[in-house]
Amino acid sequence: MRTNTKTNTKAKQRREQARRRSKRRGVLIGGGVLALALAAAIALAGGGESPDRPPLAVDRFDGFDGAPAVELSAFRGRPLIINFWASWCVPCLAEMPGFERVYQARRDSVAFLGVNLIDDPSAARVVVERTGITYPLAADLDGSAFTALGGYGMPTTVFVDPDGRVVELYTGELTADELDQRIQRYFGV
Repeated sequence: MRTNTKTNTKAKQRREQARRRSKRRGVLIGGGVLALALAAAIALAGGGESPDRPPLAVDRFDGFDGAPAVELSAFRGRPLIINFWASWCVPCLAEMPGFERVYQARRDSVAFLGVNLIDDPSAARVVVERTGITYPLAADLDGSAFTALGGYGMPTTVFVDPDGRVVELYTGELTADELDQRIQRYFGV
């Protein structure tokens, strides 16, 4: 009889643990579904486009690979594309050649700034060499600028008007055509 009681108790404990795991999974899945629904709503509403155009919440970035800090005031008066990337981000690496092509075509009318986010400097350097990026680069070593701008996924591209106001914060990979279309839509160039 005693073995049967122990067996029943252990079986109850296992069932209770399984129930708790299932409930946690449900919360995680539900949270994931909620995050996806929120991202879809943002995308349908213009990919994060802000009609009231909040001011840029950052005024400087650390220098990339030992370079001096980058002051965003240097870009005032011109449209600015800020692209957050990292060596570990596959979509970031996929979009970089397209960003370089658009930069080459539009650099006289639109400023570009690639910002390496919380990354190993040597890995970031290799990415720049491998992709042949020539637009200005900066770093966000601790992720504080990314967070201040409202970034939540990678890659993230921030479209800033000549007055320093955010027009759109877009999370996800952009093709060269999509980037070019946004530049035309937001900046008319």
